[in-house]
Amino acid sequence: MNIISNATTPEKSSEPIQEMSPCQVFLIEDDVDDRLLAQRELEKCEHVDVVVPFPDGKELLSYMKRQGFMDRSVILFAPLLILVDLEMPRKDGLEVIKELKSDSFLKPIPLVVITGTESRRKIQEARRLGASGVFKKPLDRKMLNAYFQDGWQWPPQELWNS
Repeated sequence: MNIISNATTPEKSSEPIQEMSPCQVFLIEDDVDDRLLAQRELEKCEHVDVVVPFPDGKELLSYMKRQGFMDRSVILFAPLLILVDLEMPRKDGLEVIKELKSDSFLKPIPLVVITGTESRRKIQEARRLGASGVFKKPLDRKMLNAYFQDGWQWPPQELWNS
């Protein structure tokens, strides 16, 4: 079984998929070219409203602390998705996943790995730590649309639509 696929999505639900609002995406990618390419593809996706790029995991976590994610003072009015590269300096993708998924408030946020690595061990570790999907680089709209087709949503629609 090939662990890296073009898009790995959550289990399909038998419930009807509700119309989803576009989401905000936090994109963590250290390679400038890969980050710009991924950002362009994300911005073309109808399910994405805003892309907030970060050069590494340390910058993401610093931003989340400043914005109130870490002390739970943030109120989320729009869905959120985090895309994180596995191979980065300073704080790699596995460290980012581990830190975010160890926090009960942040744990439910969908986090998808984007990677060029063929390392089964790293991908399995990302899954074990709580990554909800894996996209193989380069990121493209087909991968994104396949993921969004399953109607994932965080926070749940009933929380931000009321």
